[in-house]
Amino acid sequence: MSSSKKSKKRKKILLYSLIVLILAGVGGYFYLYQSHKSLHDMEMVFTGSSQEFQNVMEVKAKTWEKEGDKVVELTGVITAIDLKGISVDESFYFQLEEGTKTDGLAEDQKVRVKGRIIGYDDLLGELKLDKAIIIKK
Repeated sequence: MSSSKKSKKRKKILLYSLIVLILAGVGGYFYLYQSHKSLHDMEMVFTGSSQEFQNVMEVKAKTWEKEGDKVVELTGVITAIDLKGISVDESFYFQLEEGTKTDGLAEDQKVRVKGRIIGYDDLLGELKLDKAIIIKK
């Protein structure tokens, strides 16, 4: 082969390699930085009182953390409040959505909360939920 053919072949290989790298980079970026789902986009698996859900949860507590992007809406009494969330009926911890304040909430107050299931804490015996929003105080 002549050197001009080798040079053209190298340029083609380099160009194709560069295109593949750019496509992989763009695809990776969109995969890593995809938009977050809101509670409205996730499947609602239960709506009702926290006591009713407690009975359902106890039957299959281990499976709740494997459910993924499942939302529940519970009505119950606030039993504890911290800066990031609230405990409802001592069995559910709702980590409130970013920017949500707990200022207007008080212990022993009835509340309706919607949140995404993230796991079950065996030690505390609590179902953990995040992205929680308060529907009704």
